[in-house]
Amino acid sequence: MIHPLPRRAIAAPLALAIGLLAVLATAAPAAAAAYRYWSYWQGASGTWVAAQTGPADHAVVDQDVQGWRFAISTAEVTAAPDNAPVFAALCPQLAAGGTVEGQLRVAVVVDSGFAADAPEGQTPPADLVACVTVPEGSTGSQALAAATSVDEQGGLVCAVNGYPTDECGAEVSDADAATAAQAAADEAPNPAVIAAPPAQDGADGDDGGGPRTFLIGAAVLAALLLAAWLIPAARRRSRAAEAAAAGPDASGTDPHDGPAR
Repeated sequence: MIHPLPRRAIAAPLALAIGLLAVLATAAPAAAAAYRYWSYWQGASGTWVAAQTGPADHAVVDQDVQGWRFAISTAEVTAAPDNAPVFAALCPQLAAGGTVEGQLRVAVVVDSGFAADAPEGQTPPADLVACVTVPEGSTGSQALAAATSVDEQGGLVCAVNGYPTDECGAEVSDADAATAAQAAADEAPNPAVIAAPPAQDGADGDDGGGPRTFLIGAAVLAALLLAAWLIPAARRRSRAAEAAAAGPDASGTDPHDGPAR
């Protein structure tokens, strides 16, 4: 015969289970907050990778690519710079120059993000691609400082190239984060324009050298030679005309013939 358990025997384990569930529910992680800040990226491999260390702890290498992107992000950073991290494409002139002993060539990409990520009343500045040369042993922080102005607080990069102003890693509400995410999804990527390298000496065009400069120099030289021949000839003709107009003097001797012998 099975005897039913007393209510007290059932109530105690049930209360314990409910209490445990309450503790677990309290201990469960809350939803990740969103923040608006500059995220740090590394692209020496040819692909953007979210940095696992701060820029001050990353030693750059020759032909390194460092990236910075301003965006609203949660714990999972996904918004990388729009430019592809290919050093030769970002800095063709520096890449063609070859290595320099004791120096490292670094491309620094600064992507100011979308208008949807900007703080209220602010506009993202133009994106920047800076090709810098730094001493061996330099860090990501030093490469960024060589490329543009930086505002840091306690090791956290607050502003790059003067943007944003009056905030540093500001927390953003879930509603604002969702609105910004939707607006950013509707905006097309906007890579920074890579400036064409300046014309080299000897290239065609008005660059201070080449065929055009040679022709100008030759014309000036010809003008000087012509003047050197014309001026004495004109003086001789002038003196001859003056002598003819004066005629011989009373003694019958031409004054230009010198003393009579």
